[in-house]
Amino acid sequence: MVGVIDPDPVARSGLRTLLHGLGVDVSTFDSAESYLLAANGRHVACLIVDLLLPGMSGLELLRRLRSAGNDVPVILLADESDVPTAVAAMREGATDFIEKPYVDVAVLKQVQKLLHNPPAHA
Repeated sequence: MVGVIDPDPVARSGLRTLLHGLGVDVSTFDSAESYLLAANGRHVACLIVDLLLPGMSGLELLRRLRSAGNDVPVILLADESDVPTAVAAMREGATDFIEKPYVDVAVLKQVQKLLHNPPAHA
């Protein structure tokens, strides 16, 4: 299962459709908070998270997951990224940082890689 967290319903729907093409189950959320409420005990193979979420940002969610010992792979998506933000995301443990408008192929390749070769857990 892949989790998609994006405030834009069109983006969520597009990613769901894209990933269903891989035969992947997808759960979508409109905010980090809604994901955290629903995620209790639910395992996801990876998360695709928009950087600019209402309330808790994608980067804040990543920090919270890592501080709780959750090493789920996180792909961050950003509308307008800058080098410091991308560097901060990678330092916090993001698996990838893809700038919107992202190329569907980039997301598909990264998810396929994560599903077939999950990172070793420390």
